[in-house]
Amino acid sequence: MLDLGFRTHDFGRKFEDANEIGKVASSFRKNACLHFAPYKALDNAPKPIDCEWAAGVKESLAAHGVRVAILGCYINPVHPDPDTLESELRKFENGIEVANSMGAGLVATETGSLDPRNIRCEDTWTEKNWSRFLGIIERLLKKAEENHVTMAIEAVADKNTVDDPIRMYKVMETFKSPNLRVLFDAVNIMPIKGVHDFYTYYDDAVSMLAPYIRAMHLKDFVWADSMPNYPYAIGPVKKGNVAIGEGLMPWKTIFGIYKKYKVDNVPMTLENFNPETLPQSLEYVEKAYAEA
Repeated sequence: MLDLGFRTHDFGRKFEDANEIGKVASSFRKNACLHFAPYKALDNAPKPIDCEWAAGVKESLAAHGVRVAILGCYINPVHPDPDTLESELRKFENGIEVANSMGAGLVATETGSLDPRNIRCEDTWTEKNWSRFLGIIERLLKKAEENHVTMAIEAVADKNTVDDPIRMYKVMETFKSPNLRVLFDAVNIMPIKGVHDFYTYYDDAVSMLAPYIRAMHLKDFVWADSMPNYPYAIGPVKKGNVAIGEGLMPWKTIFGIYKKYKVDNVPMTLENFNPETLPQSLEYVEKAYAEA
């Protein structure tokens, strides 16, 4: 059975408390797993989060049979301003400190850009920034290991420091730590101009990263003339903010590759869904997975 759930802030509103989140999520799927970003999902999340509050979230969700699989800490871990960067890193470290109290399997982030707006910037892929990034991961990973927590990073093609499967593999192999793993987003890791052969691209990527994949995002894409976060790209370019099943991603093929490399048992959370059509999205996922 798929370990399937939702990114909480895609329900289109902020919730009053975790109990309300659990009630809504469980109404769409029993035993749902969540990608939970407290400051995006709730009006009253404390800054910083403390373990007592985190434990309350876990308890409230559990009352509805729902759990946090991914604690989302949205930071830019290579922000060019030192003061802003330190604030970002402390936010992530706070997530690590409370993850166990919340029952979160992972604390996750993307890997950022040297442009403070977190858009494409060519300097992001210099050796200087790569070395800086690895030093930052080392700091966060030390915190994760001390707290017996698993942190995860997500690749975003053509924009972030880790922008393809090979760079992701290099990070995993650099540290070889069980406390550092991959959040795999098949749409985000696809190049902005697409791929010639979906099967080959994803078979190569998943076979390489399979030992490290611990969670996934599920969404879709369509072609667009341009995208604001990719100012150098001329269309058609990937617009990756579409509900799964409403775009061009060959999900039956992708799910088959996940099964082949036995990574289909990790938490999978839907992104960019419309609550009004969420039942159809869930039905699509189940059908595509069963037929893969």
